[in-house]
Amino acid sequence: MRDLLDCRDAIDDIDNKIMQLLQARQEVARDVAIYKLHHDQGIVDKRREAQKIRTLMDKAIANGISPAMVREIYEKIMAHTVSYEQSYIVDKINGKEFKRSTSVAYLGTKGTYSHLATHRYFEHYEDRLSETSCSSFDEIVACVEDGTCEYGVLPIENSNSGSINEAVDTMQSMDASIVGEIFYPIDHSILSTMPAPNAENESIDFSKIKTIYSHPQPVAQCSKFIKEFLGHAQIIYTNSSSEAMDIVTKLKDDSAIALGSKHAARYYDLHSLVSDIANNKNNFTRFIVLSKIPVDIPKTMSAKTSILFSTKKYTPGSLIAVLNEFSQSKINVTKLYSRPLEAKNRDAWEEIFFADVEANLNDPLMQDILLRIKEHTTNLKILGCYLSQEHNL
Repeated sequence: MRDLLDCRDAIDDIDNKIMQLLQARQEVARDVAIYKLHHDQGIVDKRREAQKIRTLMDKAIANGISPAMVREIYEKIMAHTVSYEQSYIVDKINGKEFKRSTSVAYLGTKGTYSHLATHRYFEHYEDRLSETSCSSFDEIVACVEDGTCEYGVLPIENSNSGSINEAVDTMQSMDASIVGEIFYPIDHSILSTMPAPNAENESIDFSKIKTIYSHPQPVAQCSKFIKEFLGHAQIIYTNSSSEAMDIVTKLKDDSAIALGSKHAARYYDLHSLVSDIANNKNNFTRFIVLSKIPVDIPKTMSAKTSILFSTKKYTPGSLIAVLNEFSQSKINVTKLYSRPLEAKNRDAWEEIFFADVEANLNDPLMQDILLRIKEHTTNLKILGCYLSQEHNL
């Protein structure tokens, strides 16, 4: 029997080999992307992915390995491979070098969901990523439009609380284009200076927690857990989850906790005591990626086009007429919501609509629709065409 240190050394050696194999797999994925680009083939092959997963699960059973674990691991690997291939192809098509440095502006500071989503989206950039933290949506857009940053990341909607109105309002006047999107899972957790339990049978004494520091949104989204276990604690609201984590770190008081992502704990030397405490476990925030230069999406790839438009206010059925143009062409409008139009001398109650359309802007059919809907609209703005990431959820 090997002793514990020998076992740990063996596991470290195996993990190093796994990392080398993942690197080799990514290099093959790059070659696959080049081939598909040259042969005008689509990236996603759901039939092959499903067949591959079934084969791997059969092999797992034959080797005494949990098939559920193998399925979970390979679904993640395949999702990241598709993302890598898509990023590679889009950069190639738009004349960019894939291995390069870039710069990005995002909302808040280290540890916010915007910061975490930014790093998830730009994980394939292998050189330096220059970061600018911003305090407002307007500041993010300004960083992109004045050239301070090549990209900006903007939260636009949450699967529980809906659209983020400030983001839609900001897009009304921006000149930047949407060039990407990412759906980031919201995993609200209790973060503390207190170390997490070391064993499964160790429990947390919630009565010792006296103060909760948090942005109002996580408190609302974790209301059931707070009511059941932390109803006695005082809630102190902060401007962001990163501010809450920073306060708890500086207090060095085990009776104070912050609500934030378990993935952000490392930035503040905190520990996740309990993870995923939100009322709704299936909670995502959608972020859009902005750039001064729009991207061209290959017709073989799943694209989404975002638009803003106002209808003729005193013309009955003008909104229905716009939507019918898409419906009759069998093009799906996946999002539609309205905001007050931000313009001088606008009529009272005059609104602008934000819409996501499952179509490639360069498709002749989409171009025809945009021409036809102009007769039903007073404003029509193309926000951008970009790769749809909804299939990666």
